[in-house]
Amino acid sequence: MSIMDTNSTAGEHLIPLASPLVNGTAKGSARGEQSETDAARIILHLEQNHAEANAVGLGSPELDAFQRLIVSLVAEADDPKAVIAHVAELLCDHAENKAYLPKLIQECERLGLALQLTDDTVVDLPEIRIIDGRRTAVARADEVAVAYDDVHVVGRCLTCSGELDDTALLHFPANALVSFRGVQDMTGADVKVCRPCVEASGLPLTAAQRGPEWMLRWGCPPWCVDDHAAPCAAEFHSAFPVQTKLRDAAIDSSGYSGYGNGLPWLSAQVVVSNDKPQAYGRRTQVWLGYGVHLGELTPAEARRALEEMRGFVNRLEHVVKQAEEIARDDFEGDPEIARLDREAEDRRIQVIRSSLEHAA
Repeated sequence: MSIMDTNSTAGEHLIPLASPLVNGTAKGSARGEQSETDAARIILHLEQNHAEANAVGLGSPELDAFQRLIVSLVAEADDPKAVIAHVAELLCDHAENKAYLPKLIQECERLGLALQLTDDTVVDLPEIRIIDGRRTAVARADEVAVAYDDVHVVGRCLTCSGELDDTALLHFPANALVSFRGVQDMTGADVKVCRPCVEASGLPLTAAQRGPEWMLRWGCPPWCVDDHAAPCAAEFHSAFPVQTKLRDAAIDSSGYSGYGNGLPWLSAQVVVSNDKPQAYGRRTQVWLGYGVHLGELTPAEARRALEEMRGFVNRLEHVVKQAEEIARDDFEGDPEIARLDREAEDRRIQVIRSSLEHAA
């Protein structure tokens, strides 16, 4: 596969060392003795390393030119250490780009794309263009790793990166926000997830994942997670609920919440009722759950409840802090004394019961 490059050969992209590298660091009257000392020490190390590279046969005219450039930048900079730090960062980026280039080429071959690397700063993110009649991935030469990430996801599962088949489902997870609109890759295709990953998530399918035929048949919005084809299915549409990890039974001392089979302490979800809308209209509610209890609120009522909860949270914060401070004096009782007290109480109750039975 050939690589087209608008400004230079792809394999010859070196580090973009230009005036921006030393912007604000050019030599001037502010340069002090410490900068002179740092520059001399750094240049000495650079020359030693360059000599060692030449000694082991790694020298080249290009390396010599690069060495002279770095030395000149260090010699002229007000902050030589900042220059070296920036060069080191650029070298790391260059090494990363060089490592990712073969991977990027392989991914382009998989998709039947040509590849064009460019130094044009107008190119921000990688994109697909038609060049000389061929679909071409155009990317910045200094952002090969970014281009690889964008190209790699095309035609692959968002979760496991495996190649997709006809059973793949739209990436519209049930636990996404109701306003979620889906994601597209750089080709403009919808990002999808393979069916095994969807099943492994344990989340219900959204109407968007079931497809347009399902949505048309049941009048579903994309975020609906109700299986309307199931027996005794709901005649409304609901979003996946947001809920607390804390279970209601964990804080209910009455034990009544135990009948809720581990329901969350708090939950909320959007529910839309539009069965026979010509006759009964369409109604949107927020179902606010508290254990086994459920409040069906209009959006306006839900907004008022939200504002009340915000105020309550602030007051609850004060109560909790007060309790934490007072609790510093708490202590555990003596188990033996507690046992004797319970036994004495049991004897007292038994005496009362015996007296009532005798009176009867």
